[in-house]
Amino acid sequence: MRLSPSRIGARLALVMGEDGSLPDRLAADRRRARYSNALGLRYDAACLLDQLALAKGRLVHLRDAAKYIGRYGRVVDLRPRTPEICMIEIRARLGADAIETVHEISWRLSPLGRLRTMRAHGFALSTLTGEPQE
Repeated sequence: MRLSPSRIGARLALVMGEDGSLPDRLAADRRRARYSNALGLRYDAACLLDQLALAKGRLVHLRDAAKYIGRYGRVVDLRPRTPEICMIEIRARLGADAIETVHEISWRLSPLGRLRTMRAHGFALSTLTGEPQE
């Protein structure tokens, strides 16, 4: 199969997604695989947990969450309540107190949730300083 130059750009955009370099995407895939393996999450729920962890206490809105679910920015499961379903799965694995819901359309990890997420990711905390160590 031969691709025209115009189609090569479209194929690259499909593989790379709208933003991010290939090393960034591979690092995100590794993080998501760790969450998936450590907590037993489906891949779409691991994508949402990764986004919550990267937000570092900031809110993740429902419509933004839908953008991050799935591989390379594409939605894996296009049901209208997919982010909510993923959130139920994350809460079941991390504990209900690990996620804070704000105005029923945004979420963020609580300090306890960030600690549990860091442990699942493979970080150990120093007992003296509370700083993450690899």
